[in-house]
Amino acid sequence: MRENPFLLPHRFRSFGFILIGIGLVLGLLRFNIGFKPEFLHQKVFAFFSLYLEPFYFKIIENQLLEEIAGLLILFGLFFIAFSREQEENTRNNSLRLKAFFISTYLDFLFLVVSMFFTFGLGFIYMMIIHSFLFLVIYIISFRILLFRAGKKRMQISKDVK
Repeated sequence: MRENPFLLPHRFRSFGFILIGIGLVLGLLRFNIGFKPEFLHQKVFAFFSLYLEPFYFKIIENQLLEEIAGLLILFGLFFIAFSREQEENTRNNSLRLKAFFISTYLDFLFLVVSMFFTFGLGFIYMMIIHSFLFLVIYIISFRILLFRAGKKRMQISKDVK
């Protein structure tokens, strides 16, 4: 069996959970408690920024804690989604493909529903959710498919005995 060259080593999965945990804690500290460490208030280059007035391709001041928390969660989800299983096989590749299609369809449905039924700042919140949703759906659907395939395999081996 040829290994999938696009998958990360299995140890990245554990690292992904750690990154998500740190990202969630930082996000909760920032948005629920209002934690804004001074050393993360920095000047950064922005392609586009809109607070009171729009800025294009300009250096602005920004609190980076939100971006750091979001990136930690995003990288954590990526590492979990694309790390090898301990026992990787061709069946897993077909399950990954099914999970990819399920994720694509559900994420697309979420996007269409968001565009029709949310407006103003609510739509911005939906787009923030959208940026993480594909990987979350992929991870959940792959795990469910893997669990069902394992149960089916156990049932077949039980019937053979």
